[in-house]
Amino acid sequence: MKHLTNLLIIAGTIFFTFLFYTSCQKEVNSAAAGGGQRVQIRLSDNPIPYAAVLVDIQRVEVQVIPDSCLNKYHDDDDHDGDDDHDQGDDDQGDDDDQGDQDHNYARCSVWDTLDIHAGIYNLLELANGHDTLLASGFTVAGKITKIRLTLGDNNSVVIDSVSYPLNLRNNNHHITISVRGEDIDMISPSNLQLWLDFDAGRSIVRLDNNHFVLIPFLRLWLPAHTASLSGHVLPGSAQAIVAAIFNGDTLVAIPSHDEGYFKIRGITSTQANLFINATANGYRDTTIAGIGLTIGSNKDIGTIHLHQ
Repeated sequence: MKHLTNLLIIAGTIFFTFLFYTSCQKEVNSAAAGGGQRVQIRLSDNPIPYAAVLVDIQRVEVQVIPDSCLNKYHDDDDHDGDDDHDQGDDDQGDDDDQGDQDHNYARCSVWDTLDIHAGIYNLLELANGHDTLLASGFTVAGKITKIRLTLGDNNSVVIDSVSYPLNLRNNNHHITISVRGEDIDMISPSNLQLWLDFDAGRSIVRLDNNHFVLIPFLRLWLPAHTASLSGHVLPGSAQAIVAAIFNGDTLVAIPSHDEGYFKIRGITSTQANLFINATANGYRDTTIAGIGLTIGSNKDIGTIHLHQ
């Protein structure tokens, strides 16, 4: 059990969640930006057991395939498809056509830079359901295919009141994430949302006591396609770390100091085990197995009282 506890402490997960809101109402877009779509990005977090994780975010961009490009090559495919039907089906030809289409889309895609509140963000201040507006702006109307973050050099972690530099691997300041159709939450045809999970447990590598490296590990997730789990853990003097374990994955939260509140989001299962690791003052660890969850909803399990 203690071995598992140590692994869970090391494998704590930070949620670095971005909300993309895309408004394609032509009259609004035309008035605000001469046409296009509005994008807002919100940042939130579920923590790992450091005193602070400080990330220097300088730029956020989105790659968009304009509607004009999508319509042009879609129409071309329709005509080509008619010709192929007359001549007989050819699976290899279909693969080549798809490759050509992807190449055409890549050629006409554009990168749009959003207005960002550039600077250093303490991700641990955005825990347990809190978030903040990171960037917003207008892009060309079309399909978002990639997100690109540019990080500065002022990244660090704080442990026991001591700050340590968090170096970028190979001095690579750019993080690019591909976006698939199933990654996008379509509220309506003109209103899209997209969430990004920054897994700090897998991204922060401790080389030794004084050296840390940031190797970003990110994934996309949707609130509508995942479940969340919340509750309270008391007393605060137990300094608990809470972990939801499901489908071979682990997501972690640190309860608030005042009320012991925690919330874990992005659970891709209808069942999870909850492990409470009491790290101080002789309190015992506690496990709650087989908690039933509902996709798209939050499960409040109430208050958990730890005992010595």
